[in-house]
Parts: sequence; structure tokens; C-alpha cells
Amino acid sequence: MNSKSYDVAIIGLGAMGSAAAYHLARRGLKVVGFDRHSPPHDQGSSHGETRIIREAYAEGVAYVKIVQRAYELWAELEEESGRELYLQTGGLMFGSSGSEMIAGVETSAKTHNLAYEKLSADEVRQRYDIFRPDEDMTAIFDPRAGILYPEDCVQAHIDLARNHGSELLLDQPALSWTSTSNGVTVETSEGTYNAQSLILSAGAWLPQLLDGLDIPLHVERQVLLWYEPISNAHLFGPDECPIFIWDTGPGVHFYGFPNLGTGVKVARMHFGDSSDPDDLRRTTDSADHLPVRSFLEHYMPDVPGRLKSAEACMFTNTPDEDFLIDLHPEHSNVVIASPCSGHGFKFASAMGEILADLATTGESGFDLSMFGLSRFNR
Repeated sequence: MNSKSYDVAIIGLGAMGSAAAYHLARRGLKVVGFDRHSPPHDQGSSHGETRIIREAYAEGVAYVKIVQRAYELWAELEEESGRELYLQTGGLMFGSSGSEMIAGVETSAKTHNLAYEKLSADEVRQRYDIFRPDEDMTAIFDPRAGILYPEDCVQAHIDLARNHGSELLLDQPALSWTSTSNGVTVETSEGTYNAQSLILSAGAWLPQLLDGLDIPLHVERQVLLWYEPISNAHLFGPDECPIFIWDTGPGVHFYGFPNLGTGVKVARMHFGDSSDPDDLRRTTDSADHLPVRSFLEHYMPDVPGRLKSAEACMFTNTPDEDFLIDLHPEHSNVVIASPCSGHGFKFASAMGEILADLATTGESGFDLSMFGLSRFNR
């Protein structure tokens, strides 16, 4: 049985945990990490070929500085790993006048003096034959938006964390953890591991690890669909088609990606059933497909041809859909990280750095107050 001691232990090595392992190990710290699967895998929240990254962030101005740091760190990771991780396509965010999407993007862009364009429905149609916004809609173009390749990003963080000395133990679920003033202990089926601090970044499995904390998290099934365009297929490549997000009504958002050879990927945001992470329904049916197809027929009629493939992943949501990043209220050497409510992957490179800071100093250079646990007790 293992009895070695480490500086930091990490439970969950997906987007956030793998990035934290990399940043900690790069600083020369002794790191051990555990995952119940073998990331990058298709059992959690970090698969499906593509993720959006964007700078003019509708969800709140506080996110912008973090995503700007994430851009820098993705570029560094590309250079160190020799992998292509980011493809700049630009991004279009659509909404009717006064929609939360348009107002949020514009506020972030103006607050941080970001480059952007605001386009009328007619201007969108003149520039892009593939989009059909309603007359009362506007769009904001974010030139820095684009695509991250999630499986490659996670693999790059894992490979380089190991290169820097991390001990990452895959297919080894953590069974329990305890914390004292002397450090933390993690129990797995293979042994006992001791460390000075612990990062809990287990995504959809995080609620099982919260040691009785009453945090209102809910795991949601999210379906991803890939279509073969009916027509104008040449206009859906990444050189012609930006990533896109549509606000078609209060709480109704669709998003998607250009065709990278596997079809045009489209999904509806926050439309799935609640789920148990160990019992997620992986198959899809007409109830999953019809809302997306109906959206496409109205706003992007060249897309909804043959359904080429479909996958299910998971979101782990907070009630306000902001992140959960904080120290455990009873154990200051335990960092609770992730539940990113379906919009967190783009931040993973920067979150790895933030989690490394929290695990070693208890502090971050970013204002994380909006991500704290205390907001659930008000």
C-alpha cells in the first residue's frame, strides 16, 4: 500500500484538475492526482471534439480578465506541448434588441475596451449566407473567439504534468479524504496518500466528495449533435464559418461550430435532464434532436441534413450558473473547484494556475469573490 507524501493531491484530472497538476508540477511541487477514468475520456464534461473560447464574455465582465489569461496560457501550452489546441475563427453572438446575450457581450467589450463589431440582421445576411437572423435581431462579432480541442488540451496538460514530475494515477477513483492541521489523506482502492493540501476538481462527481457540505449542485445531461449540411457545405468550414451562439428567447440558447470534417456541431444550452454521473443516458432520441433541428430550420436552414453523430456529456450546475472556486469552509487546505455550469472549459488553463495558487498560498491574484461558497448561504 502507498504511504508516500506529496505537496498537493488532486481528485479529478479533467479540464481543471489536469491543468492544476501541470501548473503545480511546473513549479517543482510534488503532486499526486487521481481519476476514476482515464482522461481524456468521454465519460464526463471534457469531450466532444470542440469547445468555444471567446473574449467578450456575456456571462459577466469579471470573467474577461481570467479568459484573457487563459488565452496566454493556452498559447504557452501549445508551444510547450507541440500540439495545436486553439483555432481562431471569430464568433457571432445573436439576440434580439435588449437580449441578455447582446447586452452582456457589449458590456464586457466596452468595459475592457475589446475589439468587436455590432451587426444588424441585414449586415449579417450580407456577410454570411448561412445565417438567417430575425429582423429584430442584432449580432456581435468577437474576432478573438474560436475553438479549443478539449481532448488534446487535457492530454497536453497530463503529459506535461507528468514530464514535470507529477504522479497521475488513472482508473483509480478516490474513495474518501480527510483533513487535519497536519495535512490531508486520500484513500483509494490502491492505497493511502498523504499531502499538505488537496484540490477537489471531480466535476460531476464533486457532490460525492463534499464531506457533508450542503451545496446546491445539479448534474445535467447535455447532448451534442453533428449534422451534414443540406447545401452550401463549402461555407461551413472554419475559414468561412465562425463559432455561433444564439439567444432566441429568455433562457433559450443554442451554440455551434464550423465543420471540421465531422459535420456542423450544434447543441442547445441547459436543456437536459438531471442525471447521476454514473448512470448518464448516453443514447439520444427525437426528444433531444427535435428542438435543435427546429432551431436550425429557422435560423440556419442549410445545416439540418443527415444527423452524422450524437454524444452526451454532463454539466455540473450551480443555481446562478457562475463557477464554484473556493477554500473548504472547515478545511483551509482543501480547495473546491469546478462546477462550471457548462461554460468553463475555455478557462481551464487559467483555472489551473488559480487552483495552484489557492492550494499553495490560499490566495489568488484574481478576484474570485463571485465564485465563493458564501453566496449559497445568503
